[in-house]
Amino acid sequence: MRTGIQRRGGVVGATLSAAILLAPAAEAAAPRPFHRFAIPAESAQAALIDFAIQANISVGGSPRCSGKSSPVSGVMADEAALAMLLASTTCDFHRVAPDIYRIIVRAAPDRPAPSFPARPSSETVTQVVVTATKRRAPLDALPDAVSTVPASEIREIGAVDISDLAAAMVGVTTTNLGPGRDKILLRGLSDGVFTGRTQSTVGIYIDDTPVTYNAPDPDLRLADVQRVEVLRGPQGTLYGDGSLAGVYRIVTQKPAINVFSGSIDVGGALADTGAPSHDADAMINIPLIKDVAALRLVAYDEVDGGYIDNVALRVSNIDGIERWGGRAQLKVLLDDDWTLTSGAAFQGITSNDTQYVTPNLGRLHRANAIRETSQSRFGDAYVAIEENAPWGDARATTSVVGHDLDSRTDASQALPLFGGSPSAAVGSYGEPISIRTLVEDIVFTSPGAGPFQWVAGLYGSDTIENTTSEVLTGTNPVGMNTLLYRERRRDRLGELALYGDASYALTDRLTLSAGVRASWTRVVTESDAIAPTIGRGRAFSGRAGFRQASPKAGLDYALHPSTHLYVLVSEGGRAGGFNTGAPIGAVFAASPASAGLRRRFDPDELWNFEVGAKLRLLDDRVELRTALFYDDWRKIQSDQFLLSGLSYTANAGDGRNYGAETELALRPIEHLTIEANALINDPELTHPAPGFAGKTADGLPGVPDVSIGARVAYQRPLAGDWSLLLSAEDDYVGRSHVTFNPALSPAMGGYHLDRVTSQLTGGRWRVVLDVINPTDEGGDTFSEGNPFDFHQIKQATPQRPRTYRLSLGYAF
Repeated sequence: MRTGIQRRGGVVGATLSAAILLAPAAEAAAPRPFHRFAIPAESAQAALIDFAIQANISVGGSPRCSGKSSPVSGVMADEAALAMLLASTTCDFHRVAPDIYRIIVRAAPDRPAPSFPARPSSETVTQVVVTATKRRAPLDALPDAVSTVPASEIREIGAVDISDLAAAMVGVTTTNLGPGRDKILLRGLSDGVFTGRTQSTVGIYIDDTPVTYNAPDPDLRLADVQRVEVLRGPQGTLYGDGSLAGVYRIVTQKPAINVFSGSIDVGGALADTGAPSHDADAMINIPLIKDVAALRLVAYDEVDGGYIDNVALRVSNIDGIERWGGRAQLKVLLDDDWTLTSGAAFQGITSNDTQYVTPNLGRLHRANAIRETSQSRFGDAYVAIEENAPWGDARATTSVVGHDLDSRTDASQALPLFGGSPSAAVGSYGEPISIRTLVEDIVFTSPGAGPFQWVAGLYGSDTIENTTSEVLTGTNPVGMNTLLYRERRRDRLGELALYGDASYALTDRLTLSAGVRASWTRVVTESDAIAPTIGRGRAFSGRAGFRQASPKAGLDYALHPSTHLYVLVSEGGRAGGFNTGAPIGAVFAASPASAGLRRRFDPDELWNFEVGAKLRLLDDRVELRTALFYDDWRKIQSDQFLLSGLSYTANAGDGRNYGAETELALRPIEHLTIEANALINDPELTHPAPGFAGKTADGLPGVPDVSIGARVAYQRPLAGDWSLLLSAEDDYVGRSHVTFNPALSPAMGGYHLDRVTSQLTGGRWRVVLDVINPTDEGGDTFSEGNPFDFHQIKQATPQRPRTYRLSLGYAF
C-alpha cells in the first residue's frame, strides 16, 4: 500500500510560454475575485460564516469580533464585500492567500500579504467551507467525517496527487501498481486491491464530474487546485453507487473576474539510485470582458526517472514515467443572477514499465521476460449554468468523460493454461480499455440563511466501456505474434437517480438532518471470446436491472459554537454485473453456493454507524476531529484473479469493520503548527463465501490495522517580505495482506514514508528544497505486481530511493 510521496518530474508547453510572454503586463496588486453576495444585517460572527460560504473561501482569525454587520448584496469583489460587511463592527481584515482571509480587531496593526500565495503556519483558519455535500457549509457544522486540504497547505506539502496527501488526511491509502493504475481505499473499507468489473468503493470527482466507474484512479495531478475534500463513509445519498467507502473530490481554482495573474513552477530531482526527474507547472488567469468574463489556463509536465533494473533484459531504470496535461476554464457572469462556467481537462500518463521487484534478486531488481508498459489517457469537458435567486440556488452540470487505458503484462508463466506450445518462450497479456461517460446533474439548494436547509437533485449517467483482452505468445519479446486468447467485451451502464438531503435546526444547538437517494441502474454486457489455436469460442449476452434506496440520517449538537458532537447513520451499495473472462472451456457456476467462477455477481450493501466530535479550543490553537464507527458490509463484491491471471468478480461474503479515527492540529506557540492523524480499525470477513478465507485472514485485503500520519511545520518572517518554512512529515502504514487469504500472499506494509522540506518565500518568488525518504527506507508498499505469477514468485514494490528535489516558483 502507498500513503506517501512516490514520484516527481517534467517540462510545460504552450501555457508556460504564454505566461512568460505576458508576465511583464501583470498587475502588482493582489487578485480581487468577484462573487455574488446576499448577506443580511446580522451578528458579525454569523455574517462572517455567510461570507465564507458564499465566497467559497476560508475565513480565520479572532473570535472576539463583535457588533452587527452591514448588509451586503450584489456582485462585487471579495475584499469590497468584506469591507462593507465589517464597516460597523469592531474588526478589519487582511488577505493571507487567494483562498484565505484573516479577521483582526481594528486596534491590531495590519500587514500586507505576500504576493506569492502562502499560508503562515501560525494563522488560525476557523471557517473552512466545503462543497462536497453539494451545498456550501462550514466544515465543523457537518455531521460527517470530512477532511479538507486547502491550496496553501497543498503547496506547503508539495503534493502532486492523492498519495502525497495521505499524511494530511486520516484513513487514506492507495495501492501502488503505478501512476494511473492504482486504487484508492478509505477508512479500511477494502473490497480487494485489484481493479476489474467491480465499481470502485470510492467516488473520485473533479469538481462536479465523476471521473471513474470501475477504472483505476486516473491520478490527476493537483495543479492549480483550490482544495481537496475527502468524505469518509457511505455517501450514497448524494453520490450514489461507487461511493460506498467515501468520496475523494478535487476542487479546481475557477477563473477570477477582472484579475490578470499567473504562476510558474519548475523543479528537478536526483535520487541515490536511478535516473533524474524534472517537472513544471504553469497557470495564467486572463480577464476577457471587464466585470463579465475570464479565462484560466493550466498546463503541466513531469518526468519521473526510473530506479528498478531488469536483470533478464539487462535494462536499467526501467520504470520511468511521464505525466502531462492541462486544463482550461471559462467563467461568464451572464447577469445579476446567472453564471456560466465551462471547461475541459486532459491528462496522459506513459509508464515504461511497472515498479515491483523480485526481492530474492535484490532490493531494486527483477527478471521479467518483457517490458510491462502502460498508458492512461483521461479527458473531460463540462458546461455548468448556475442561478442565484432569493429562493435558493440552481445548478445544472453536463459532463463528458473519456478514459482510455492500455497495459501489457508478462504472461509467460500462464501460457499452458491457454494452450500455449511448450516451445514458446514468452507471452504477454494486453488489455486496452475505452470508457466514455455522459453525466447530467441538476441540483437545487436552499438559501444560506435560516433554520431549514435543503438540497435536491436529479442525476443521470450513461457509460459505454469497450475492453479487448489478448494473450499472445512467441519465441522472443519482439516476436509475440501468435494469438492464444482474445475476448472483446462491451458494457453499457445507465443510472437515473432522484436524491434529497435536508437539515433543520430544532434549537440553537441541535440540528437534525436526513436524506435519501432512489436510483435505477441498468447493466447490458456482451462478450465474444475465441481461442484460435484450438478453434473454439464462447459468446455471452446479459442484461440486468437494479433498484436501490440509500438513506442517511444525522444529528448535530453544538456544545459551543466551536464544539460539535454528532451521530450519523448512512447506507451505500453497488449494483451487480456479469463475469465473462476465462480460458475457453471454463465452466461458469450458476449457484451462489458453488465455489469458483460465477457468471453473475450480486449487489452489495454497507451500513455505517458513527459518532463523532469536532472541537476548537484555546482560541483555536487546538483543533480536533474524531469519530468512532462500525460498518456492516453484506455480500462484499471483490475483483479476484483466476489461476490463468484473468480477472473476475465474486461476492466474497459478509464482513465488518469497526474503529476510531482522529485528526489533530496544534498551534502551541507562534509560527509552529503540529498536525497528526490516526486510524485504528479491525476489518474482518466474518462470513466468507465458498473459496474465501474467513476469520483466520488478517482483516480485509490491503487494509492495515493502524495508519498514522504527522507533520510539523515552523514558519517565520525574515528580512523584508521573505519568510522561511521548515517542515517534516512522517506517515506510518501498518501491515496487511494483498488477498483475503494470507497463506496465498506475503505480508506487506509496516513501513514509514518520510519527507523533510525547507521553503523560502518572498514577494513573487518561492524556492523549495525537499528530501524524500531521507532514511532511504525500502519497505514493501505493495506485494503484487503481476497477476500471472504472483502466487509462484514473491513480489514487492519498494519505496523510491532517497531523493533530493529543488524547485523554483514565480507568481505574477
